[in-house]
Amino acid sequence: MAGFSYWTISDAGDVRAENQDSALCLTGEVNGRDAALFLVADGMGGLSYGASVSSYIREQFLRWWKEDFPSMVLAGRTEREDIKELLEQEIWDINQAVLRFKRDNHCRAGSTLSLLFLYGNEYYVENLGDSRIYRLRKGVFEQITEDQSLVAQMVREKRLTKEEAIHSGKKNILTMCIGMFQVPQIFSLQGVREWGEVYLLCSDGLYNAVSEMEIRGVLSHEMLSCRQKAEQLRQLISKGKALDNVSVIVAEEKKQMEEAWT
Repeated sequence: MAGFSYWTISDAGDVRAENQDSALCLTGEVNGRDAALFLVADGMGGLSYGASVSSYIREQFLRWWKEDFPSMVLAGRTEREDIKELLEQEIWDINQAVLRFKRDNHCRAGSTLSLLFLYGNEYYVENLGDSRIYRLRKGVFEQITEDQSLVAQMVREKRLTKEEAIHSGKKNILTMCIGMFQVPQIFSLQGVREWGEVYLLCSDGLYNAVSEMEIRGVLSHEMLSCRQKAEQLRQLISKGKALDNVSVIVAEEKKQMEEAWT
């Protein structure tokens, strides 16, 4: 078994009084296969409601990891569609709970969710909002999630350039997140992993302050550990320039000989 290496950093940044982001990193073995679950949730809402929602997401997926997924594996349901359905059912349940929380407390609250689940040689991505997952695979660096925001939608419709989107005053307007609608529209992606991949999960507090070229430069350093990569990414934000909460997770296969990977 190869296993996974990771490191996470999450802080309030230089301006905000509270960190409403939550991060979760779990690794282990389920039924003889390596497994890992990583997520970043960027909470939003008045008072501490955003922090409450993102913390709830983290707690529910911790329970999912300990209870729901192992139970499904023991029942023999390990096909790709089974795992995708179980992940999205959990998101649906969380979304309904957040909607009830908002109604009961007469408040505005919600959260993004970027989730990466690795099981055996397959990966599963579930995303709502504008937190992101990047992947470095065989020298190719790319964002593998799709932002659910107004400016991202305008870029996809060619009504705005990427450069204009970066400087737009509307870039924080989301078109989807946990707690926004009764039926969450989830961006999902599944596939087969390849040896040597490096993943980055982050909230917008990182990528709004650091260029993708800088991110790629850090992730490409093969001699750096996940901890060193995560710390260097955070250090790329100059002191006083972290205008939002910053959350970073760097994850990869444990370094060993390629031929040992299955």
